[in-house]
Formats: sequence, structure tokens, C-alpha cells
Amino acid sequence: MLRRKFIKDEAIHHDRWLVSYADFITLLFAFFVVMYTSSTVNQKKYEALSSSISSAFSLVQITPIKNVEQNKDKSQQDNLGLNQKKDQKLVLIDPIEIAKLKRDQYISTKARMDLTRSDLIKKLKPLIDQGKISVAQVSRGIRIDIQDSFLFAPGSAKISSPLAVSTLTEITPILVNSKRPIDIEGHTDNRPIKNKEYSSNWELSALRATAVLRILNEEGLNEEHLSATGFASSRPIDTNESPQGRAKNRRVSIFVIQDNASTQ
Repeated sequence: MLRRKFIKDEAIHHDRWLVSYADFITLLFAFFVVMYTSSTVNQKKYEALSSSISSAFSLVQITPIKNVEQNKDKSQQDNLGLNQKKDQKLVLIDPIEIAKLKRDQYISTKARMDLTRSDLIKKLKPLIDQGKISVAQVSRGIRIDIQDSFLFAPGSAKISSPLAVSTLTEITPILVNSKRPIDIEGHTDNRPIKNKEYSSNWELSALRATAVLRILNEEGLNEEHLSATGFASSRPIDTNESPQGRAKNRRVSIFVIQDNASTQ
């Protein structure tokens, strides 16, 4: 008869929880180490990132152009490409400095324009009081309107009046000192011209503007700063239904341009 083996129960270890607790503490420590590491800013990496962002948004890259002979082999071209990268120059553009520069330029231009307008009014005051010339500030700059009767005989594009010639001569130094582009426009009323010399008001207005331009150029205005255009009756400043309105529309306008992109 087989004897039944007696299996003794293993002793209960009451300190087993220490193993689990130690594992938990180790994992918790590792977790906090990872969190701390990810939250710590690497100064060098931060500076590298900041430099990259600045390079992308605020730098203009200037690469010198080098001629590469076609008969060079691939290795020489690769070496040239490396040299070009070394020769690249980075120029930092400060948006604040650009805005300040533009503001200073605007203030300087406006001050010069105000001085030009003041000098023109002072020089032309007698003719302004007589209503033969007007000086006004417009969006394009300064506009000087001269009545056609002060400059030309009816139906003519030749300046024959000595007073008109001397007036243009006197204001030329002021226009030169303004250092701004000068645009001259010829205008007429809407009545067809009755003259065999000119087929329409377009020719008459263009030649009148050119006649004024020629005098200003002869007196010292650089031709690169001058332009002349004839508009006939397409841009009236008054009605063409009355003699007074038509007289105002027959004019030569001299513009001192403040900004080339602006319009009247």
C-alpha cells in the first residue's frame, strides 16, 4: 500500500511587496528623468533653431556668379560648387531699419516738396494774383496750371511772349532744386481747332506741352527728368459749356512728381 506524500505549504514571505515597490519606484524615476530631459532647453540647439529661422525669413543670400567652362569634368564642377557655397555671403536685413529708412525718405521728400511749393508761390505770386497761373498740391505732387493765353497765341504752339519765356526761365532753378521728375501736360477745350497747321486738338496740346518742355530743358532741367504729353480735351478741370470754363480748360500743367507710382 502506497503511502501518501505530505506536501508542506511554502512559507509566506510578507516582504514580497518590496520587490514590486522597488520596480514601481524605478519606473517612476525613469519617467521623471525622461520628462525632465524633454523639458530642459538645449541652449545650443535652441540657438541653432533660432539662427535657422532667422536665415529663412530675414536673410538675403548673395551668391557670386562664376563662369564654368563646359569642358571641365564632373569632379571639377563639384569642387566649384563647394567653393561657391564657401563664397556665399549672407546680408542681414532688419525690417525695422527698412521701415525707418522709408519713413526718413518720405519725410525728406515731403520737406523738399513743401519748400518747392513755397518757392514757386513766392516767385509766381504776381501772376497767381492775376489769375494767369495757379499752384496747387495734389496727390501726384505739385501742379502748376498756366493759362494758354499767357503762353500762346490762339491756335498756336509757339511761345512768343517774352514774359512767358522769362517766367519759365525763373522757375526752372526751383524745379531743378526739387530733384523730382517733371511731367508737362497740354490741354485744350472741346472745340475743334480751325487751323490748317494742326489736324486736331491732340496735335496742338502735345506740341504746346513740348514747347514748354524745350524751354525748361534749355534752361537747365535734365531731359531724363522731363516728359510731355498732350491730352486735348480729355481731362477738363471745368465745364466746356461756358467761355470761362473753356478758358480754364485751355492750359499747360507742369507737375512736380512726388511719387512716380501716384496718380492725379
